[in-house]
Amino acid sequence: MGNVNYGSNRYQNQNQRMNSIASNNENYMSFTVRGIYNQKPAGYAATFAIVQVGTSVEEVNALMNEKIDAIKEKIKAVDPEIEVITDMISFVPKYEYEVTKKLFSKKTYNEKPAGFELKKNLIIKYKKRVLDEIMTACAEQEIYDLVKVDYIITNLESIREKLETKMMTAFETKMNYYSKLSGIDLKSKPRNVSESYNLMYPTESYSSYSAFSRTQLPYEKNRVVNNTEKNVSYYYNPVVPKNHTFVVNPEVIEPCVQVFYDFTITIDLRKPEKEVKTETKTIEKKSVFIITHDGDVKPLQF
Repeated sequence: MGNVNYGSNRYQNQNQRMNSIASNNENYMSFTVRGIYNQKPAGYAATFAIVQVGTSVEEVNALMNEKIDAIKEKIKAVDPEIEVITDMISFVPKYEYEVTKKLFSKKTYNEKPAGFELKKNLIIKYKKRVLDEIMTACAEQEIYDLVKVDYIITNLESIREKLETKMMTAFETKMNYYSKLSGIDLKSKPRNVSESYNLMYPTESYSSYSAFSRTQLPYEKNRVVNNTEKNVSYYYNPVVPKNHTFVVNPEVIEPCVQVFYDFTITIDLRKPEKEVKTETKTIEKKSVFIITHDGDVKPLQF
């Protein structure tokens, strides 16, 4: 039951569709090596939005700082390595209407300053999975607006190097495999290559569904039917390695950062043009003679 898509309340047959990873004709052969690297985050950054109002600048700042200091003290007791950063968003005056009435005139509503509103974002960086404790500390200070949680990776260069190393091994295997299939030494042929990288963070990999079923019992016509609002659930839905050549860290249980690497090679199968042979022609030199009036025979010079 846990694998059924309840959102549309319909069962659908899943058809297996194959994507081409190699193709060729009499002139060219092309194939792709695809890899995935699943990387657990090195840390997290949770952003909370704080709004504070007060009658004066001093009061607004004092109330805001009191909340932030209490949160820092609470979460530092959980993990001393947690870093707390404040980001100023806005500071604006708030107004209210004052009613005045003059003789021989209607009531007049005038705006007048009534206080101030201060908005800040509280960015909390942590490495251990202590988000529950952080949310509790914020809730105690009446801060409930969790804006987002960013996943931090610090070894992207190392990940790319490992992907390239795995790719080279897979590439050699593919070249040998297709050489045997085609009966052509593909390593000796000219080739063109292209590569591409992409990253997908957990915040981009969540899907939603509504788990419910509608009643089939009939009801009387012309009656009012009130349907209950259905809850929408979310779950982590990472990219699965369907058409990929290799996967580094294949066991994905908790949300992670997925790095994708595609390497495509196109091999020129055409035979090289034959060298044009220049034919050497032998020109025979012929001798011509003339006879003079005196009867002498002399060679004619060209």
